[in-house]
Amino acid sequence: MPYKSEKIPLNEKQDRRRKLTSEQKDEIRELYKTGFHSLNSLAKRFGVSKKTILLIVNPASAEKNKQRIKEHWRDYQADTEERARIQREHRRYKQSLYINGELKAD
Repeated sequence: MPYKSEKIPLNEKQDRRRKLTSEQKDEIRELYKTGFHSLNSLAKRFGVSKKTILLIVNPASAEKNKQRIKEHWRDYQADTEERARIQREHRRYKQSLYINGELKAD
């Protein structure tokens, strides 16, 4: 039987699949525009990879990356067992948030 929490969307802070919030992305763009911060220093500061920072500050690179993933999506797919494990883990996480009252239906 499916969990009640399955159809309730997570906010940015609860979603463990996201590395950065929208506010952090905006801050990265502003810091990079000043010219005083490199990709490496921003990556260390926010605890993500240099490529993640590059994709945030350079829309052309982000679009190129999206196109590559679209063309080679099979290379990025986990096998069936791994995908099922990840999905199970995510559902249990959402259910625990729901039970603890941290996730509420609108």
